[in-house]
Amino acid sequence: MANELTHKDPGAELTQAEYIASDGTGHVFDSQATGDILYASSATVLSRLAKATDGNILELASNLPAWTASPTIGSTNWGNANHAHAASNSGGQIATSGLAADAVTGAKIADDALDSEHYTDGSIDTAHLAADAVTGAKIADDALDSEHYTDGSIDTAHLAADAVTGAKIADDAIDSEHYTDGSIDTAHIADNQVTLAKMAGITRGSMIIGDASGDPSALAKGTETYILTAGASDISWAAPAAAGVGLGLVIALS
Repeated sequence: MANELTHKDPGAELTQAEYIASDGTGHVFDSQATGDILYASSATVLSRLAKATDGNILELASNLPAWTASPTIGSTNWGNANHAHAASNSGGQIATSGLAADAVTGAKIADDALDSEHYTDGSIDTAHLAADAVTGAKIADDALDSEHYTDGSIDTAHLAADAVTGAKIADDAIDSEHYTDGSIDTAHIADNQVTLAKMAGITRGSMIIGDASGDPSALAKGTETYILTAGASDISWAAPAAAGVGLGLVIALS
């Protein structure tokens, strides 16, 4: 019969060594060619399956091996050796049960194909966020409070103009280092708040008078027995006009 296993032609005779050779040189197939396959075609016969065209798949047909260009895998027919689905079989779909674990890699997922319905709740942690990925637009209003600020991280550059109101300043927190020079004018001083204790000291016996500029000025005390004399503009200390002249109280009536 064709394609069955036979002894190699020994010529005149077959030696014992050739008969029992285990290196494959003692037996051949009828019409043997490179790429052929040995298989049991029955319980007692070994036969040759001729090689097929490159890309074909070996499958069972009626319990015997056979080459095919369109193998049947489960209920899904594959259209060619490149595993293109035949559109007529089950809609061309591979169910999840037909996929091996971790079989779908990133390279097999189309760009922009995944959205929130595909994420497991809570699965996106800090390790999966790119640096600077969470912008202000992605943070809900009123979602941040003091637990999210690094201590000392809010500097003047991060404060809006006029953001620090009186309600935000602790009592007794501001002293002279915080005032701009000359910023406290009369409008900011309550009436009767400048006491003698708050005035600069002057020498003993001196008097405060108005000067030519209308500002208060200290007039040093005069010599003993001198009297205050009014000049054309200012007052000053002067000796009495004549020795022994007494001073009296003069009241002008008009």
